[in-house]
Amino acid sequence: MSAIIAHFKQKRGDVRAQRKAIMEVLSEGPSKVSVIAEKTELSKDKIVWNLLGLLRWGTVEIIGEEEHELMFAATEVQE
Repeated sequence: MSAIIAHFKQKRGDVRAQRKAIMEVLSEGPSKVSVIAEKTELSKDKIVWNLLGLLRWGTVEIIGEEEHELMFAATEVQE
């Protein structure tokens, strides 16, 4: 099974737990995929997959680049 299909077949609860873990790291400040992977113990492909979804919904944004990796940050809540 390809990695993309595997991501689509994940249970909602698993995806929510992954995104919660990623957002906890980003709540501490901007971060890159490799650092998020270290802190969450999730694979980089799962982190990238989830960041794409979080980008789509405006929950995170790309704020720059550091050491050839994109830096991600949680977006500010707008009311």
